[in-house]
Amino acid sequence: MKKLLSVLIPTLALTACGSVAIMEKSDAVSAQPELIIKTDGDFWGLGEEGTFDLAGLYQGQYSRDSSSSTWFNTVSFKDGELAAEITRNDNGETWQLVCSGGGTSVNYMGVDFGGNKPYRCKVSQAEKEIGEFVLEPKSEMIKLSLEKKETGFIRLGSTHYNVETVHNSKDLMMAVEKPLGYSFKQGSHEVAAAQTNGMLTLQMLPNLSDEQQDTLVVGTIASALSWRPED
Repeated sequence: MKKLLSVLIPTLALTACGSVAIMEKSDAVSAQPELIIKTDGDFWGLGEEGTFDLAGLYQGQYSRDSSSSTWFNTVSFKDGELAAEITRNDNGETWQLVCSGGGTSVNYMGVDFGGNKPYRCKVSQAEKEIGEFVLEPKSEMIKLSLEKKETGFIRLGSTHYNVETVHNSKDLMMAVEKPLGYSFKQGSHEVAAAQTNGMLTLQMLPNLSDEQQDTLVVGTIASALSWRPED
């Protein structure tokens, strides 16, 4: 089985006039600085392991091969398909993600078959589970567009945000199949957006608490590193 990142972008589908399509987001979020996530190795391809840095504020490592990974020894990884460790640089606080699920689906005459298993991550700290990230296909029997919309949530302790994939861009005439990024909301109010088409970035509203920022960062890593298996 071949493992592909869900954020792996077809060359032609998600570009506009030679430039990368930018996900739609609220004006308030768009006005915030872009926090760039840099990685080493083959992050956007099929690399099995690597490290990342989020604007010097957070750093970590990830693995997408549970059968051969040996470095992730703080949390059981035998049932996981992706693992990541995230550390906040100013205080050393660390979270571990172990994720599994998802899958591809087949669309026939506007109806999706299969591929409806949720993508789910357990979030642990000091070997204790403290949160979760869930993303699953939006329930729509008949689709009038190609977009494969997914919705879910990220929770760390008592902090909770809704998450949804974004398939629209001001640069494109219509929605695309694969997500351009992820929107994090409190109710209907967008508080952050993670762009995953092209350069990976995170934008958050100002004046968020440390706990809120941490939750959004963990949710961003869980979203951006997710993959779906293909035969």
